[in-house]
Amino acid sequence: MTVAAGARRIRAAFARTAADGRTALAAYLVAGHPDADASLGAAEAALQAGADLLEIGVPFSDPVADGPVIAAAGHAAVAAGGGVESALRLAAGLRDRGHRQPLLAMGYLNPIVARGRARTLRELAEAGIDGLIVPDLPAGEDRQLERDAAAAGLAMCFLVTPNTSPDRMERAIGASSGFLYVVPLYGVTGARDEVAASAGPLLDVIRDAARGRVPVAVGFGVSRPDHVRELGGHADGVIVGSAVVSALEAGGPEGVRRLVSDLSGGTDRATAARS
Repeated sequence: MTVAAGARRIRAAFARTAADGRTALAAYLVAGHPDADASLGAAEAALQAGADLLEIGVPFSDPVADGPVIAAAGHAAVAAGGGVESALRLAAGLRDRGHRQPLLAMGYLNPIVARGRARTLRELAEAGIDGLIVPDLPAGEDRQLERDAAAAGLAMCFLVTPNTSPDRMERAIGASSGFLYVVPLYGVTGARDEVAASAGPLLDVIRDAARGRVPVAVGFGVSRPDHVRELGGHADGVIVGSAVVSALEAGGPEGVRRLVSDLSGGTDRATAARS
Protein backbone atom coordinates (compact mmCIF):
# COMPACT_ATOMS: atom_id res chain seq x y z
CA MET A 1 0.00 0.00 0.00
CA THR A 2 1.34 3.46 -0.96
CA VAL A 3 1.81 5.81 2.00
CA ALA A 4 0.92 9.46 1.38
CA ALA A 5 3.87 11.85 1.42
CA GLY A 6 2.29 13.83 4.24
CA ALA A 7 1.95 10.68 6.35
CA ARG A 8 5.64 9.91 5.88
CA ARG A 9 6.60 13.40 7.07
CA ILE A 10 4.32 13.24 10.11
CA ARG A 11 5.57 9.82 11.15
CA ALA A 12 9.16 10.92 10.63
CA ALA A 13 8.56 13.76 13.11
CA PHE A 14 7.33 11.28 15.72
CA ALA A 15 10.28 8.99 15.01
CA ARG A 16 12.75 11.86 15.48
CA THR A 17 11.30 12.90 18.82
CA ALA A 18 11.24 9.29 20.03
CA ALA A 19 14.89 8.88 19.00
CA ASP A 20 15.68 12.03 20.97
CA GLY A 21 13.92 10.65 24.06
CA ARG A 22 11.11 13.20 23.81
CA THR A 23 7.35 13.29 23.48
CA ALA A 24 6.26 15.04 20.27
CA LEU A 25 4.63 18.41 20.96
CA ALA A 26 1.87 19.69 18.67
CA ALA A 27 0.50 23.22 19.00
CA TYR A 28 -2.87 24.38 17.65
CA LEU A 29 -3.83 27.83 16.39
CA VAL A 30 -6.86 29.14 14.49
CA ALA A 31 -5.89 30.37 11.02
CA GLY A 32 -6.35 34.11 10.60
CA HIS A 33 -6.96 34.83 14.30
CA PRO A 34 -6.84 37.55 15.46
CA ASP A 35 -5.66 38.67 12.01
CA ALA A 36 -3.48 37.25 9.25
CA ASP A 37 -0.22 38.84 10.41
CA ALA A 38 -0.63 37.87 14.06
CA SER A 39 -1.69 34.37 13.07
CA LEU A 40 1.46 33.88 11.00
CA GLY A 41 3.63 35.42 13.70
CA ALA A 42 2.13 33.16 16.35
CA ALA A 43 2.54 30.05 14.19
CA GLU A 44 6.18 30.94 13.55
CA ALA A 45 6.74 31.55 17.24
CA ALA A 46 5.27 28.14 18.13
CA LEU A 47 7.49 26.32 15.63
CA GLN A 48 10.60 28.25 16.67
CA ALA A 49 9.91 27.63 20.37
CA GLY A 50 9.76 23.85 20.12
CA ALA A 51 6.52 22.66 18.54
CA ASP A 52 7.28 19.54 16.51
CA LEU A 53 4.00 19.76 14.61
CA LEU A 54 1.44 22.51 14.09
CA GLU A 55 -2.31 22.07 13.81
CA ILE A 56 -3.94 24.84 11.81
CA GLY A 57 -7.57 25.32 12.76
CA VAL A 58 -9.90 26.03 9.84
CA PRO A 59 -12.41 28.69 10.97
CA PHE A 60 -16.03 27.45 10.95
CA SER A 61 -19.29 28.94 12.18
CA ASP A 62 -20.49 25.81 14.04
CA PRO A 63 -17.50 24.27 15.86
CA VAL A 64 -19.42 21.66 17.87
CA ALA A 65 -16.36 19.99 19.44
CA ASP A 66 -14.68 23.20 20.55
CA GLY A 67 -14.86 24.92 23.89
CA PRO A 68 -15.35 28.66 24.44
CA VAL A 69 -11.77 29.80 23.70
CA ILE A 70 -11.34 28.09 20.34
CA ALA A 71 -15.00 28.58 19.37
CA ALA A 72 -14.74 32.33 19.97
CA ALA A 73 -11.51 32.54 17.97
CA GLY A 74 -13.13 30.63 15.11
CA HIS A 75 -16.23 32.80 15.12
CA ALA A 76 -14.12 35.96 15.06
CA ALA A 77 -12.08 34.62 12.15
CA VAL A 78 -15.25 33.70 10.23
CA ALA A 79 -16.71 37.16 10.89
CA ALA A 80 -13.54 38.64 9.39
CA GLY A 81 -14.00 36.55 6.25
CA GLY A 82 -11.86 33.57 7.24
CA GLY A 83 -12.30 29.95 6.26
CA VAL A 84 -10.36 27.37 4.30
CA GLU A 85 -8.52 30.19 2.50
CA SER A 86 -7.14 31.38 5.86
CA ALA A 87 -5.58 27.97 6.45
CA LEU A 88 -4.15 27.92 2.92
CA ARG A 89 -2.55 31.34 3.40
CA LEU A 90 -1.10 30.45 6.79
CA ALA A 91 0.40 27.17 5.59
CA ALA A 92 1.85 28.77 2.46
CA GLY A 93 3.30 31.62 4.52
CA LEU A 94 5.04 29.21 6.88
CA ARG A 95 6.50 27.22 3.99
CA ASP A 96 7.64 30.43 2.28
CA ARG A 97 9.54 31.32 5.46
CA GLY A 98 11.33 27.99 5.50
CA HIS A 99 9.48 26.09 8.23
CA ARG A 100 9.59 22.35 7.55
CA GLN A 101 7.73 20.87 10.52
CA PRO A 102 4.58 18.91 9.65
CA LEU A 103 1.46 21.06 9.30
CA LEU A 104 -2.03 19.63 9.77
CA ALA A 105 -5.35 21.25 8.92
CA MET A 106 -7.99 20.64 11.58
CA GLY A 107 -11.46 21.49 10.39
CA TYR A 108 -15.01 20.28 10.15
CA LEU A 109 -16.40 18.38 7.19
CA ASN A 110 -18.91 20.99 6.00
CA PRO A 111 -16.42 23.58 4.63
CA ILE A 112 -14.50 20.85 2.80
CA VAL A 113 -17.63 19.47 1.14
CA ALA A 114 -19.12 22.90 0.37
CA ARG A 115 -15.94 24.06 -1.31
CA GLY A 116 -15.39 20.82 -3.22
CA ARG A 117 -13.56 17.93 -1.61
CA ALA A 118 -11.00 17.06 -4.26
CA ARG A 119 -10.18 20.72 -4.91
CA THR A 120 -9.85 21.60 -1.23
CA LEU A 121 -7.64 18.63 -0.41
CA ARG A 122 -5.43 19.30 -3.43
CA GLU A 123 -5.03 22.98 -2.51
CA LEU A 124 -4.25 22.16 1.12
CA ALA A 125 -1.45 19.86 -0.02
CA GLU A 126 -0.17 22.45 -2.50
CA ALA A 127 -0.05 25.05 0.29
CA GLY A 128 2.16 22.77 2.39
CA ILE A 129 -0.33 20.89 4.59
CA ASP A 130 0.72 17.33 5.44
CA GLY A 131 -2.36 15.95 7.16
CA LEU A 132 -6.04 16.40 7.86
CA ILE A 133 -8.05 16.09 11.08
CA VAL A 134 -11.83 16.20 10.71
CA PRO A 135 -13.36 15.96 14.22
CA ASP A 136 -16.90 15.29 13.02
CA LEU A 137 -15.93 12.48 10.63
CA PRO A 138 -15.53 8.97 12.08
CA ALA A 139 -13.14 6.62 10.32
CA GLY A 140 -14.82 4.68 7.52
CA GLU A 141 -17.82 6.99 7.19
CA ASP A 142 -16.54 8.67 4.02
CA ARG A 143 -14.17 6.33 2.20
CA GLN A 144 -14.09 8.63 -0.82
CA LEU A 145 -12.70 11.48 1.23
CA GLU A 146 -10.05 9.16 2.65
CA ARG A 147 -9.11 8.13 -0.90
CA ASP A 148 -9.09 11.74 -2.10
CA ALA A 149 -6.84 12.74 0.81
CA ALA A 150 -4.37 9.95 0.05
CA ALA A 151 -4.39 10.89 -3.63
CA ALA A 152 -3.54 14.48 -2.69
CA GLY A 153 -0.66 13.27 -0.51
CA LEU A 154 -2.39 14.05 2.79
CA ALA A 155 -2.40 11.91 5.92
CA MET A 156 -5.64 11.30 7.80
CA CYS A 157 -5.77 11.47 11.61
CA PHE A 158 -8.95 10.18 13.24
CA LEU A 159 -10.21 10.81 16.77
CA VAL A 160 -11.10 8.26 19.44
CA THR A 161 -12.70 8.91 22.83
CA PRO A 162 -13.30 7.01 26.09
CA ASN A 163 -16.55 5.56 24.70
CA THR A 164 -15.21 4.49 21.29
CA SER A 165 -16.12 0.83 20.78
CA PRO A 166 -13.37 -1.74 20.07
CA ASP A 167 -14.57 -2.11 16.48
CA ARG A 168 -14.50 1.65 15.86
CA MET A 169 -11.16 1.89 17.64
CA GLU A 170 -9.66 -0.68 15.29
CA ARG A 171 -11.16 1.12 12.31
CA ALA A 172 -9.68 4.45 13.44
CA ILE A 173 -6.26 2.90 14.04
CA GLY A 174 -6.26 1.30 10.62
CA ALA A 175 -7.44 4.44 8.82
CA SER A 176 -5.12 6.91 10.59
CA SER A 177 -2.10 7.26 8.36
CA GLY A 178 -0.58 10.19 10.29
CA PHE A 179 -1.36 9.68 13.98
CA LEU A 180 -4.29 8.58 16.11
CA TYR A 181 -5.82 11.51 18.00
CA VAL A 182 -7.01 10.50 21.48
CA VAL A 183 -9.55 12.67 23.30
CA PRO A 184 -9.15 11.37 26.88
CA LEU A 185 -12.25 12.95 28.38
CA TYR A 186 -15.85 13.78 27.66
CA GLY A 187 -16.81 17.28 26.57
CA VAL A 188 -15.28 19.96 24.40
CA THR A 189 -11.84 21.50 24.03
CA GLY A 190 -10.50 23.76 26.77
CA ALA A 191 -7.58 24.11 29.18
CA ARG A 192 -8.00 22.26 32.47
CA ASP A 193 -6.13 22.43 35.76
CA GLU A 194 -5.42 18.71 36.00
CA VAL A 195 -5.07 15.74 33.68
CA ALA A 196 -8.04 13.39 33.98
CA ALA A 197 -7.17 10.44 36.24
CA SER A 198 -8.47 8.07 33.59
CA ALA A 199 -6.25 9.50 30.82
CA GLY A 200 -3.15 7.40 31.48
CA PRO A 201 -4.92 4.03 31.69
CA LEU A 202 -7.02 4.89 28.60
CA LEU A 203 -3.91 5.78 26.60
CA ASP A 204 -2.19 2.57 27.69
CA VAL A 205 -5.14 0.53 26.41
CA ILE A 206 -5.18 2.42 23.11
CA ARG A 207 -1.43 2.10 22.57
CA ASP A 208 -1.69 -1.62 23.24
CA ALA A 209 -4.46 -1.83 20.63
CA ALA A 210 -2.41 0.20 18.14
CA ARG A 211 0.57 -2.18 18.54
CA GLY A 212 2.94 0.37 17.03
CA ARG A 213 1.01 0.65 13.78
CA VAL A 214 0.43 4.39 14.20
CA PRO A 215 1.69 7.07 16.64
CA VAL A 216 -0.75 7.92 19.41
CA ALA A 217 -1.21 11.58 20.38
CA VAL A 218 -3.44 13.01 23.09
CA GLY A 219 -5.15 16.40 23.23
CA PHE A 220 -8.06 18.29 24.88
CA GLY A 221 -7.38 19.87 28.27
CA VAL A 222 -3.56 19.99 28.14
CA SER A 223 -2.21 23.39 29.19
CA ARG A 224 0.95 23.07 31.32
CA PRO A 225 4.40 21.45 31.19
CA ASP A 226 3.47 19.05 34.01
CA HIS A 227 0.52 17.86 31.90
CA VAL A 228 2.93 17.16 29.03
CA ARG A 229 5.26 15.26 31.37
CA GLU A 230 2.41 13.23 32.86
CA LEU A 231 0.87 12.27 29.53
CA GLY A 232 4.20 11.77 27.79
CA GLY A 233 4.69 8.47 29.55
CA HIS A 234 1.54 7.12 27.94
CA ALA A 235 1.53 8.69 24.45
CA ASP A 236 3.82 9.41 21.54
CA GLY A 237 2.63 13.01 21.28
CA VAL A 238 0.76 15.70 23.21
CA ILE A 239 -1.43 18.37 21.58
CA VAL A 240 -2.08 21.79 23.13
CA GLY A 241 -4.82 24.01 21.71
CA SER A 242 -6.90 26.29 23.92
CA ALA A 243 -3.93 27.32 26.07
CA VAL A 244 -1.99 28.37 22.96
CA VAL A 245 -4.93 30.37 21.61
CA SER A 246 -5.32 32.05 25.01
CA ALA A 247 -1.60 32.85 25.09
CA LEU A 248 -1.90 34.55 21.70
CA GLU A 249 -4.85 36.63 22.85
CA ALA A 250 -3.13 37.67 26.08
CA GLY A 251 0.40 38.23 24.86
CA GLY A 252 0.51 38.12 21.07
CA PRO A 253 3.05 35.93 19.25
CA GLU A 254 5.57 36.39 22.08
CA GLY A 255 3.01 34.98 24.49
CA VAL A 256 2.78 31.90 22.28
CA ARG A 257 6.57 31.65 22.16
CA ARG A 258 6.83 31.71 25.96
CA LEU A 259 4.11 29.11 26.47
CA VAL A 260 5.37 26.68 23.82
CA SER A 261 8.92 27.01 25.14
CA ASP A 262 7.65 26.12 28.61
CA LEU A 263 5.59 23.21 27.27
CA SER A 264 8.57 21.94 25.30
CA GLY A 265 10.45 21.71 28.57
CA GLY A 266 8.02 18.98 29.62
CA THR A 267 8.67 16.71 26.64
CA ASP A 268 11.87 15.07 27.92
CA ARG A 269 10.90 11.52 28.83
CA ALA A 270 13.81 10.95 31.19
CA THR A 271 12.68 13.92 33.27
CA ALA A 272 9.10 12.69 33.14
CA ALA A 273 10.14 9.25 34.36
CA ARG A 274 12.03 10.74 37.33
CA SER A 275 9.05 12.89 38.29
